[in-house]
Amino acid sequence: MNNYPLIKYVLFFICGILFESIFQIPLITKIFFTSIFISCTIFSLIKKQQLQKFQIVFSLLTVFFIGAIHYSFFKNEQVKYPFELPVNKSAVAYGKITDLNLIRADRLIFYLLTDSVKIQDYTAKYKVQMICTVKDSKRRLQELYNSIKIGNDIRVVGTIARARDKRNPGEFDYEKYITEKGIHGLMIVYKTKDIMFASHNTKHIHQFVFEIRKSIDDLINYFHNESSASLLRGLILADRSLIDYDIKNEFINAGVIHVLAVSGLHVGFIAIIFVFLFKRFNPYFRYGFTIAGLILFLIITNSPTSVVRATIMALVMILSPLTGRNYNSINALSLAALIILIFSPSQIFDPGFQLSFSAVLAIVILYPPINKVIYAMNIKFSVINYILLFCAVSLAAQLGTLPFTLIYFHRLSIVSLLANIVVIPTIGLVISIGILTIVLGPILSWFGLVFGSANELLTYLLFSFVRLIGKPESSFISIQQFSVYDSILFYFFVLLVFMLWKKLSTIITKFIFAVLLCITLFLGFKLDDFELLPDNHLSVLTIDIGQGDAILIKFSNGKTALIDAGDATEYFDNGERVILPLLNFLGIEKIDYGFISHVDADHYKGFYSLIKHNRISSIYKPKLDSLENKDVELEKFISSYKIPIKYYAKSQIDFESSKLYILNDTLSGYFQSMSSNDRSGMLKVQFGESTFLFTGDAGIRAEKYYLENYVHFLESTVLKAGHHGSKTSSSQEFVDIVKPKIAIISAGILNKFKHPHFEILDRFGKSNTKILRTDKSGAVLLRSDGIKVEIINWKKLESDYIF
Repeated sequence: MNNYPLIKYVLFFICGILFESIFQIPLITKIFFTSIFISCTIFSLIKKQQLQKFQIVFSLLTVFFIGAIHYSFFKNEQVKYPFELPVNKSAVAYGKITDLNLIRADRLIFYLLTDSVKIQDYTAKYKVQMICTVKDSKRRLQELYNSIKIGNDIRVVGTIARARDKRNPGEFDYEKYITEKGIHGLMIVYKTKDIMFASHNTKHIHQFVFEIRKSIDDLINYFHNESSASLLRGLILADRSLIDYDIKNEFINAGVIHVLAVSGLHVGFIAIIFVFLFKRFNPYFRYGFTIAGLILFLIITNSPTSVVRATIMALVMILSPLTGRNYNSINALSLAALIILIFSPSQIFDPGFQLSFSAVLAIVILYPPINKVIYAMNIKFSVINYILLFCAVSLAAQLGTLPFTLIYFHRLSIVSLLANIVVIPTIGLVISIGILTIVLGPILSWFGLVFGSANELLTYLLFSFVRLIGKPESSFISIQQFSVYDSILFYFFVLLVFMLWKKLSTIITKFIFAVLLCITLFLGFKLDDFELLPDNHLSVLTIDIGQGDAILIKFSNGKTALIDAGDATEYFDNGERVILPLLNFLGIEKIDYGFISHVDADHYKGFYSLIKHNRISSIYKPKLDSLENKDVELEKFISSYKIPIKYYAKSQIDFESSKLYILNDTLSGYFQSMSSNDRSGMLKVQFGESTFLFTGDAGIRAEKYYLENYVHFLESTVLKAGHHGSKTSSSQEFVDIVKPKIAIISAGILNKFKHPHFEILDRFGKSNTKILRTDKSGAVLLRSDGIKVEIINWKKLESDYIF
């Protein structure tokens, strides 16, 4: 460690930040201990001979508490959503544009620092930072994009909303993410005319940088097709917003998503390009131009953490020989970490920071010994040798980032080594050709068009390769439960192998050591695992999909059912973006029984994605209404995937100790005369003494039918309130007969239908029924052991597990 003096202090600085984030001891206490250890450090410097052994301890502890104090000051500046209601329509905000994103196909996003906000008739001074999203026609968005500037003072009318927090198990907490970056909330503007300019002041430096980004983006779009342009925008300008969602998923599956994030890899390519271009100049000019190029690249990419880290390390590498010093990767990495954390200590919790630094540290530590093994093999073919060395770098990086990859992406790619061999050189070519096209294209248009076409071909081949190798059924192993504890255990065992492997003299001892290590590691990982939906219980999870229904049931024998799957629009598909990730998180490969209560968009459209991904075994639904085109199209789609369809008819499905009863019969003439809502599947689930009644959107007319035919069978422990709590369902007579102890209402936050209706809430309240609402608490999880129904606080379970 004497060769790496800085890393000790950086590690203790980081430990101080982590300590403060967990324990949050009083500031006066931290200052007290800091003063003591500073005094001890000074005293040990004066009394070198007597206290030399303690000098390093005192100085490290000083740095530890400085880190804690630094983070405590930063935490006091952290922001929260300031408004009472989560959604405020027709709000008026006055403020200054602080940043601007590159335009997208259907929206324009800018950042607004307000000085006052008017909600309804009340105006107050609110100094808050908001992300404003403008939606309008492509032409009007382009007109606004051409006129809007960073620094403009504007008046904007739109909907102010709280960002989506963790609403379902395993879900990303977007609100936490943006508040840690100093953003208070969101604002959605539906017409460009709702933005009025109060002044045309500009922040000249910020606007100048944005104009460079905008010009580069224009050139990229001019010389490339949509697919290639979206990739180059991500690689050169650090804006991945135009890259298709499915393509990004395939990159994750293949274990090469890191190439789409501007990082050290891209900085390395930029440095190589500049060194090559100016190789005939003397060293001072060559390195000077390279430094200028790196700083320019840092600026035009909006300075993401990985680029800042790589740029600092590159600058240290370039300046070291010029100042007569030896370059040391670990010291350079430590310096980069210290600089970043001084300016923003919360970066230690940012995935980009964690992935970037863990990858480089692992390469620096693990690559040399792997490299020695490869050279000891004495391979004569240089091509094979280079491929193995390349694999060694990739393997080291993947080992370093593996815990963070599993925590954030939940996928262990089994094809990443092969994928990286092809993808990384291809990305290098794409970046190099892209930069040449941007630089020379405006001068020689034929050059830009030829090289742009070359990049289009490379992009096509790259995406085709990743699509082939990143198929979900063969490219990765899903690992959903990987915690901080598991990460610490993993790094400990990697360090153990690194320290002990050489000391094991024979192949047999190495083999035994490896087997025992794998078994111990596997068992260690299992220690903190938990089951949200445990076996031998009945678990009912009402998924928060906004305004709609989606209810996941796991029966005591392990079989699963999904009642409805929410809506899917061109902007957001609940099946793809909410339910599929949830099933992956819960380790559910396939839903045994899919129930479409009725063919309304907010109940059935999410099933399209689930069926397309082969996650549904069978479907129950109301009898086909041949006059409804959406029903005909739905059945055609289901049949095209050879999934059996059954219509609701009085019957029961046995799940060993659990039973599911279908109470309606949509084949009968009586039900066919009803509305779509009233034909909703009426399902009752029984497990021991616990019963659940699911009503879809059934209205009062349908409820009367069930009261006449099932009056002694309707009583249930839990009732899923009909039609999202609308007053057209849950009649007084129906509630009196069902006698629910718990009522679940699935509705969107401040939805336009104003569900649930106050009459229904009052009715349940007077019946002493506990009301659980997805619009208030997110997903609702109930669990029964056959005797009692328990409300599970899944958020607490997850937070306890993650640490």
